Amino acid sequence: ITMNNEDNDITLSKNKDITLMPGISIKTADSDDDALRYYLYKEITEPGTYEIRGNVATDTFTWTADNFAGFYYDIDDDIKTEELTATISEGNKLLEPDGVTYTSTAQANEFEFEEWGTYNVIGFFADKYFAGYIDDPNVEENVLFDESEDENVLADEQLLKILMDNDDERTVTSGTPLAMEEGYELSIQSIDIDGNKVYLELSKDGAVVDSKVISPSKDGATMKDKTYYYKKDIGDSKDVVIVAAHLKNAFRGADQNLATVDGLWQLSDTPQDVSENTEYDKMTIQTVTANTITMNNEDNDITLSKNKDISLMPGVSIKTADADELRYYIYKEATIEGEEEVAEEEPAVVAPVNATEKTVEEAKEAVEEANKTVEEAKEVAEEAKEEVAEAETKAEEAAEATANQTPGFGSIFALTGLLAVAYLVLSRRD
Repeated sequence: ITMNNEDNDITLSKNKDITLMPGISIKTADSDDDALRYYLYKEITEPGTYEIRGNVATDTFTWTADNFAGFYYDIDDDIKTEELTATISEGNKLLEPDGVTYTSTAQANEFEFEEWGTYNVIGFFADKYFAGYIDDPNVEENVLFDESEDENVLADEQLLKILMDNDDERTVTSGTPLAMEEGYELSIQSIDIDGNKVYLELSKDGAVVDSKVISPSKDGATMKDKTYYYKKDIGDSKDVVIVAAHLKNAFRGADQNLATVDGLWQLSDTPQDVSENTEYDKMTIQTVTANTITMNNEDNDITLSKNKDISLMPGVSIKTADADELRYYIYKEATIEGEEEVAEEEPAVVAPVNATEKTVEEAKEAVEEANKTVEEAKEVAEEAKEEVAEAETKAEEAAEATANQTPGFGSIFALTGLLAVAYLVLSRRD
């Protein structure tokens, strides 16, 4: 089968996502530089576990984000930090300590909210991590850098997962907190009458952990006036800003207060340990500097025999072909979660003994109810007899009183009284 783009010119301008054919698309970088960067990709949405694999190798080989899509890569800024080399020895062995070497070097990356400047990002275990804040000379105020005591967490031999980094505008009201990851919420408690001072509270799992007053709407407001930040000790790093929100403006309303957030940043408060000599599967961390991590397979010879699936470190494995000649690749597993299946309700099964017990109990209750009804009927009958006798007496008295004045009225009164008694008795029976 051969295909081409006959009658369809395609322009690869920046920030494009173009479908070539079902299952295959082209994506271009959202970049202001003149260099064209683009790649082919396939999008999978069907629930399941899939391999993101690198190039197939037959000998010594090196993988980067260029030939292994599992490694962290930012196409917009062309940031790739990870490199893994497999050195094949006789017998298809990866001999320790340097049969497999892995290096990752932090690089400067802009916040999505660009006025905060830049920070160091690093790929580790084929995932994206925060390495430290940068004193960026191109921004007027480095709020997140200035407010962090230990701004470089990699220097403390740890990394933090980046949970949120966006510049989407969203409205936060006094009745609707801003939900974040790991149980954090940012809420507006009050705004002064001029809308200049905003009192904010940050909670984690429902408990308040921080509060602060900022002034985003005042005249001449600085970046610090507009930025809420929360810092805390993370592992060996002291006072690291892990939550930041930029408020574009704030208003005090008659019914509720509201503010516009146009920059949001969050780091995990659980660090990833990258201290020297830490072992992860077949790999051991050898050196850690302020911007680089190196690992190798110290004390772990690896033999690439056929049909093997070997975990190198969390997130990265090696798979070999089920063939006599050596063919192998590294890969990362990706899992797409499906919607939870709703289990069909099983029909209720009642054992015969339970059914009998239930029937007997129901019968007892029915008999008791019937006896109760009989007793009530007897009481109603006795009351009815007394009321009939009383009514007959009154009817006779009325008949005698009127017999001489209006012929026939005595009988009518007597009949009316009897009908009233009959209605009373029938209604009580009902």
